Amino acid sequence: MKKRALITTVVSFLLLVAVIAAGLNAVFTVTLVQTDFLVYSADGEREAASLKAELNKYVGSSTTFLDLDEVRGVVEAYPCMKVEKLEKKFPSTVEISVSERRETFAVAGGEGYAILDGDGTYLYDRDTLKNRSEGENILLEGFPFSLSRGQAAEGIEELLSVYEVFAEHLGEPRANIRSVSYRTESASGHSLVIGMREGIVIELYLPQGNAPKMAESALLDSRYGYLVRSDGERLTGTITAVCSGENVFINYDFSRV
Repeated sequence: MKKRALITTVVSFLLLVAVIAAGLNAVFTVTLVQTDFLVYSADGEREAASLKAELNKYVGSSTTFLDLDEVRGVVEAYPCMKVEKLEKKFPSTVEISVSERRETFAVAGGEGYAILDGDGTYLYDRDTLKNRSEGENILLEGFPFSLSRGQAAEGIEELLSVYEVFAEHLGEPRANIRSVSYRTESASGHSLVIGMREGIVIELYLPQGNAPKMAESALLDSRYGYLVRSDGERLTGTITAVCSGENVFINYDFSRV
């Protein structure tokens, strides 16, 4: 009798769970996948339209049991799309905000280039420097990066700190910067050599720990800075930033390129 009663209790419990699950599924069903996109390019617009259609397949799914990691995976299958917000709004809505990653850098390697966004994330490979929005990506040469698809390049932090300074003062650095080279200075360390599109070069000599301050001085120095150079003066020469203690010294050699 006790065994039969136990079996009856277990069966009743399982039936109750099934009824509750069925009820939840009936009440909490996705009727709207609300997607908001922030895109910058024609490719981004096409990908957003395609992605929106894919995400609409979740209409009719159980809101309760919907796997948000699965939904995130659908978005991240598009390398240039980044999930900014993803949440359920019970009883029947899923809200998703997606932004387009901005192509920014191109790392030479093999027969083409590894394309990185402004956060240093490795997006995909391409055989040209062309940016998917307009213009060209910034060519990176000689950097000892470790690259893994979908991840930020290991060792890119210093470069990003310099890029942020240029973005603050120039707006869109890609319009001004053609390339950045990592140059080893024997056992002393390294320098960052920034080739500007007009022709002039900005060199941050041994910037370890001081790169942002040196970059800002190279741009803003009242005598030799990039932003005080005339259009003609930006066609050639090298602006060099050297740090000594807390001070940054700027030199301009019009004949050196």
